[in-house]
Amino acid sequence: MSVLRLIVFVLTAGFAPPALAVEISLSCGTIGSQHNICQQSIDRWEKQTGHTVRLVQVPQKTNDQLEFFRLRLAQPDPSNPLDVVKIDSIWINFVEQYLLDLSPYTQGAENEHFTRLVTNATFQDQLKAMPLWSGVGLFYYRKDLLDAYGEPVPRTYAEMEAIAARIQAAERQRNPDFWGFIFEATPGEGLTCNSLEWIEAMGGAPILDADGRVRVNDAEALATLQRVKGWIGTISPPQVLDFNNESARRFFQNGNALFMRNWPYAWALSQKSDSPLVGKVGVTTLPAGPQGSGGTHGGWYLGVSKHTAHPEIAADLVAFMTNKEEQLQRALFNSQNPTRPALYADPDIRNVSEFFQVVFGGLQMALNRPNARLRGSYVYVSNTWSQAVHDFLASPEADPKPVFDHLQEQLERLERRGW
Repeated sequence: MSVLRLIVFVLTAGFAPPALAVEISLSCGTIGSQHNICQQSIDRWEKQTGHTVRLVQVPQKTNDQLEFFRLRLAQPDPSNPLDVVKIDSIWINFVEQYLLDLSPYTQGAENEHFTRLVTNATFQDQLKAMPLWSGVGLFYYRKDLLDAYGEPVPRTYAEMEAIAARIQAAERQRNPDFWGFIFEATPGEGLTCNSLEWIEAMGGAPILDADGRVRVNDAEALATLQRVKGWIGTISPPQVLDFNNESARRFFQNGNALFMRNWPYAWALSQKSDSPLVGKVGVTTLPAGPQGSGGTHGGWYLGVSKHTAHPEIAADLVAFMTNKEEQLQRALFNSQNPTRPALYADPDIRNVSEFFQVVFGGLQMALNRPNARLRGSYVYVSNTWSQAVHDFLASPEADPKPVFDHLQEQLERLERRGW
């Protein structure tokens, strides 16, 4: 960042305290890097406004955090309030009824974020949270091996399949454990993301059809899953069925795969000084199919409890932590991906790393999971869907129809009762 910009940022932070300072409680990580990143923004907001922030201890396990938020927001404790919450992108639909509509307080700032991210947090025309930082599914590749074999970075899944098979066969002469393509296929949210990306690219209805009706036995989608099943044991190792994002990353970083689908965090780890692949990895957006290309987006938002005693001040904290300058700070010093398209053209960010431009390309094409439409049923639907996908990929059966016809009947009953 230029010296001039840093000076302007410091000077505009403000020093005048309000007539009556209040304390705002915030859940935003209480240990480790997430705590430190939040605390940096908090310190600047406190200095600007004169208000104070109390960080609320939350459970460490992700699923426990969701239950914690649901309980604390639905049954607030006046003696121990929770004013502002940091929530995962797929949690908003579970707690949106307890969150304040932020649109009266944002002065249109939501229009400066990626539209898909704002849509994900909008319910019945009410903005229930603001994007804090984001991620998207990306395609990692061994650029040293592509160069050595004279192959381009694949732009389509068909190209990926052919290049993976060729280089895998050649590399097996020196590494019998080498594979062409790895991804996350253990049951869970990661497999839901992967499968939605495959279907969006190669064809089919991604859990819901265009009218929002459940359609997990869509013929085109099942054909896509059959194609993916064909990868396992040919260009993908059987153990991908047990891979989560981290075990896939380790497998790739140990030099045992040519291509990998993973999240942005894997890039920085691949470039650490102790990584065997420093300088040997490239990253780009996911390959395309006949229907196009897109990675599912993930990330975090900030929302305000409907029960806060200080809605305007709590909303001001959210606006501050998600504003342009704060997102710029987090990108430059913490490598967190902004949710504002304009920041990816910022010269300071462009000078830090070309990686941010890859993320920008991915976010422009990012896919929303159907959590907004499925509301409180999303986790159940996602879990049953990913389990069915996993079971089919692991099964010796070639026909997916029986498994997904049964799931269709099961989810239709839930749909009739209302999501």
